[in-house]
Amino acid sequence: MKRNIYVVRSVELKRDSNTIKIGNQKIPLSIVKSVYIIGNGRVSKAAQNLLLKNGKSIYYLSSRYQLLGVLSPTFYSSDYKMRIRQYKRGRDLELSKFIVDRKIDAIEGFVGRSLGRYKVRLRECKSLNEVFGVEGAVSTLMFNRFKEELEENGIFDFKKREFRPVKDRVNGVLSFLYTLYYAYLFSEVVSCGMDPYIGFLHIKRGRHAAFVSDMMEDARVKLTEIAIDILQEVYEDGFEGLYLNSEARRYVLGVFDDFVQWYENDLFEDFKDLL
Repeated sequence: MKRNIYVVRSVELKRDSNTIKIGNQKIPLSIVKSVYIIGNGRVSKAAQNLLLKNGKSIYYLSSRYQLLGVLSPTFYSSDYKMRIRQYKRGRDLELSKFIVDRKIDAIEGFVGRSLGRYKVRLRECKSLNEVFGVEGAVSTLMFNRFKEELEENGIFDFKKREFRPVKDRVNGVLSFLYTLYYAYLFSEVVSCGMDPYIGFLHIKRGRHAAFVSDMMEDARVKLTEIAIDILQEVYEDGFEGLYLNSEARRYVLGVFDDFVQWYENDLFEDFKDLL
């Protein structure tokens, strides 16, 4: 089974013949899916070349949970027909509705009640702004339930979902999980020959890969659920200020790696068939 490799702190990932090495541990390329370099972690030029030559992407993340860049192999699939279909249907209202509809399904499971009235509102939407309105409403329900579950476990510092800068521990963990999956899915999107920047629901801003964010919407709900279990484990002793300490970060990375092993992104798979 292939796994992601995470390089953190001042550790350097090196090449050792046709394997990669972290400290005294040798890792065969056959079991490596991708490599994440986080904070002050490093990868040698020889290891970088070996990884890229063998089709492994390298993701660079800051210690503050921000994706800085991606090194991708040159021989990813380039399905121009798929990209053309994607370009022609970009910002398609029905496809935007499809994404939000699937997110509503996932949120229903999380909050434990029917959200049928939001599905009705979604079907009646005549513009993308109206679709955004429905998506925002159901996301608020999700985070309200998230807040309730945290408070049931004695965690009271989460008020609302905020992005950057990180203002509390809970938002920091959410941002870390979302960024990890964004990077992971970026590789999956590109490897399928699709354009990560041509979105249907999200709008490209700067380097933002809008289509990757689209395809995260269902997974975002699952990751929010997982964050509850993580915070129960690390909230008291796992932080240095607002950010995870090294031990807690290793724990979160292990949980995330398990998640990508079992989670099937059906939204992404079904969406490819719709184009």
